[in-house]
Amino acid sequence: MEDVKLSIDVIKNLQSVEYHWVRAMHVEGYNDSQIDHYIMQCFGGDTVFAHLFRRVALHQESIYLLMQHLGYAPSNLEKI
Repeated sequence: MEDVKLSIDVIKNLQSVEYHWVRAMHVEGYNDSQIDHYIMQCFGGDTVFAHLFRRVALHQESIYLLMQHLGYAPSNLEKI
């Protein structure tokens, strides 16, 4: 997987500008594959990361699944 360029603090913050940007693209009519492409271009990561990041931003997936994909167990989240 290509390195993700976002800090763990940004990824954990569902109110971060990065998540707002994804929601804005969705509202503007970008399709899922376009949004995923831009996520990978701007934030790095692989297709699974982009898919999960988009779904978390749109409140369609748990942030814990995204964190697990990045190698953080839910029980370790409080330590970060």
